[in-house]
Amino acid sequence: MEAFDKSLTTITFSLAKGVVAVLSIIVLYRLVLLIAYRSSQLIIDNFSNYSGADEELDKVLPGLSQLAREMLVQEMKNVRQRMKEHIKSVGPENYRPRDMLPLPQATPEQRLAELVASLNEFTPDQIDPVVQLLKVIFPPFGTKVTTILQSQGKEYSKLGITFEITNIEGRLSSKLYTIWELDDDKLAETQNQSSTQTLKDRYRRLLKPSARWLALELCRREMVVAVPWSYFGRRRQRYQGQIHNFFGTLNQASAPVHGNFFYQLAIEDFKQAIYLYPHWYQPYENLAETYSILGQESEGKEGESEGKKGIDWQRQAILQYNEALKKCQDVSVERRITVRKSIAELLTGDEIEIRAAKQKIEHILSEWDDTSELNYHVLYYLACWYAIAHRQNLSVENADQKACHYLVYSLVRDRDRRFWDWAGKDPELQGIGKVVAELTFPLLKKLNEVPELPELRGKEFAKHIQEVIKTVQSL
Repeated sequence: MEAFDKSLTTITFSLAKGVVAVLSIIVLYRLVLLIAYRSSQLIIDNFSNYSGADEELDKVLPGLSQLAREMLVQEMKNVRQRMKEHIKSVGPENYRPRDMLPLPQATPEQRLAELVASLNEFTPDQIDPVVQLLKVIFPPFGTKVTTILQSQGKEYSKLGITFEITNIEGRLSSKLYTIWELDDDKLAETQNQSSTQTLKDRYRRLLKPSARWLALELCRREMVVAVPWSYFGRRRQRYQGQIHNFFGTLNQASAPVHGNFFYQLAIEDFKQAIYLYPHWYQPYENLAETYSILGQESEGKEGESEGKKGIDWQRQAILQYNEALKKCQDVSVERRITVRKSIAELLTGDEIEIRAAKQKIEHILSEWDDTSELNYHVLYYLACWYAIAHRQNLSVENADQKACHYLVYSLVRDRDRRFWDWAGKDPELQGIGKVVAELTFPLLKKLNEVPELPELRGKEFAKHIQEVIKTVQSL
């Protein structure tokens, strides 16, 4: 009987050791998986309400927070697609952005921390420090966003959303930014609407530009962190300048849809790009274009001061175009910048500047075959130049016809159709707006008939384009 008890005890202990060994292997395997497959976290805290309207907003804060996360995912998809294209063309060869977006969460991922805490309870005291070191060696990484709802005025006349972006592992400095409801010139309109709109509806409307800004900033931080260690000195500065220029163009493109504050963000990015990469023409050109756009927006507003401000913006644009021309070495790009500069000169309304603009365009056309030009930007900007000359009655012969002519040229050459949607909204093409609206169908029909048209040159190209223009004029 004693021998049987001893045998049973031995078997029990052996089984226990086996179970412990198996459990240890499973725990170790689980630990390795959690460490090896850690992913960047995106923590979007639930909104905090400091607007003063506690009764109306506190109940809808969770819903607003979740809606913001959904909008952010969509915006980040759009921005990351552009980001991949940028990285493919000018980014480091050894950097490839993640295919999967980090899904915004309200709380951070704690599985590794919870497993380490559980191990502390069962491991001997002698190896507790080693287990604790796992938290230090393999900390969570990613970004945390804290959001606060704000307001101005006694009757909540202007609402705002403040974001604080923090890098969890501390590799980047924090960022604070507040997005207000509307620009000052639209504030009176908002005050009239506020009597019929609830605060929660106004905050929901503000979520769209807020999500756009947040998506751009999060993607920017991802690109900055990913700059490889092999990029140092001037090489690193040049690439950082390219990053600022890239996000400057995205901010500029966001302004017509999401608000004019994006123009100021674009200006800041372009200036930083110039500081980091002063010998590159592109940020000067983009900065000039932003100034020119702001000048046109001021021109459309009432008041003498706004008109003078618009002229000042155009003059600043001309100065920046001059800087871009000094840095540019490519003949086709130089031609494009010259046309853009000529547009700004027309928009100043100054007779001397207008005369200089006309001379530049005449010089370009005298030594250039437009039927062989593949750069659709040059052709599009020529269409804009002639449309402005027609609208302002600047005595340019057949300006409206030439605007239509170059617009068709540019849209045909534009394989990616980047200007197709914008052409109908572009304020610079207002002088031929009716033509733009009627152009799409005959142009698509011709492209279906002659798929190789975007690559044709010379008389064959001009013949097909003339057929499209005749069709449009007959409508």
